[in-house]
Amino acid sequence: MKIEVTREGGSAVLRLHGRLDREWAEQLSIVLEDLLRDGVRRLTIDLSKLTYISSAATQVLSRWQQELAVLRGEMELTSLPSNVREMFATMGWDSATPVAASGQGTVDLRQSSWQTGPNLESFGTYQTSSRVAGAGLSCRLHGNPTQLSQAPFEVNDCEIVAFPGEAFGLGLGAIGREYEECHERLGEIIGVAGCVAHFPSDGSRMADYLVGDGSVPPRVVLASGITCQGEFSQLVRFSSRPEAEAVPLSELAAVCLEASGSGVAGLVIAGETAGLSSARLRKSPSVPGTALRFEVPAVREWLTFAPERTYSVTTTLIAGVVARAPKGSLAAYLRPLGRIGKLYGHFHAAVFSYRPLPQRTVDLGTLLRGLFKDHQLRDVLHLIWDDRGEDGVAESALLRGVGWVAPITQIS
Repeated sequence: MKIEVTREGGSAVLRLHGRLDREWAEQLSIVLEDLLRDGVRRLTIDLSKLTYISSAATQVLSRWQQELAVLRGEMELTSLPSNVREMFATMGWDSATPVAASGQGTVDLRQSSWQTGPNLESFGTYQTSSRVAGAGLSCRLHGNPTQLSQAPFEVNDCEIVAFPGEAFGLGLGAIGREYEECHERLGEIIGVAGCVAHFPSDGSRMADYLVGDGSVPPRVVLASGITCQGEFSQLVRFSSRPEAEAVPLSELAAVCLEASGSGVAGLVIAGETAGLSSARLRKSPSVPGTALRFEVPAVREWLTFAPERTYSVTTTLIAGVVARAPKGSLAAYLRPLGRIGKLYGHFHAAVFSYRPLPQRTVDLGTLLRGLFKDHQLRDVLHLIWDDRGEDGVAESALLRGVGWVAPITQIS
């Protein structure tokens, strides 16, 4: 990424080259702050050489446009390439001015009809509520998960996948429209309700994200993963018992699976964490001539893994699939989830800075946009069950939150 600045009196022209991701959005903010402090009141930002823009960058543009408006100044975006214009459309922006369009509604949690679950669980208390009677999810499997340890992912191994508002998914991929554009950044990715979070594996220090608020859904290059589309049938509200440390993810998944009335279900959780057991790729699995090696010490070159739970007291979005006894093609995408319930699952998490979850808001899209707007996205992780006994860190655990769940009725 490169930022060129041409200054003339109270006006300045910025020419942006390359990818304006979250890290470079912070650098752009510093440049704009310096220009305004130095007396610039008219900004023209030339995007003709830009190849990508994230939601973090649009927040920076919106902030400094508002600052300029207070100072009776103005900002103009010019020469948008077609792919950047599509990204603006994805985020619901008017490309002429950096002002996002958003429509938000709330639903009062207390107006739902909640039922207390059976008093059988060891660590948590649960309440369920019917959301859409008879609703279900269609699930699509992407790529070949076993390829990760066999051969690099090449262009024909990957798919371009859209994440509209009624879909969610997870896997190995990158935000972008073409393999050539982003294959060097393939890493953990999670998409829910038109919002996508991704941690690039190219040495980036920060997770990136794209919040869809327009007519064009966010798109990602997906090497391997699972996507689900449809309506959620049940809400599950949970909290840890006073005498318990936290709710294990496997216990929560078991309760949600039971609430779905099925042997396989899709699940999205917004919760406050006690700690996460997780891993994340250190480099892209698209490097020619290489494949991920799981033996020690080679695995340390590929994966970031902590010897203890991480991210205690954070706000976390989790999405995935849980099954009692997966069959057919789905089985290759799931792994043992924990000791409780003999479950199998595949879950990714987007980790945000901590704020208590609002109990009044249960509209998933509204809640997510609030997370991306008001919280700091800290990480995107693949959740694991560390089953090494006393040497392991066991599984992820939550303190309280809400889950959206539905049976998976079709797999393709």
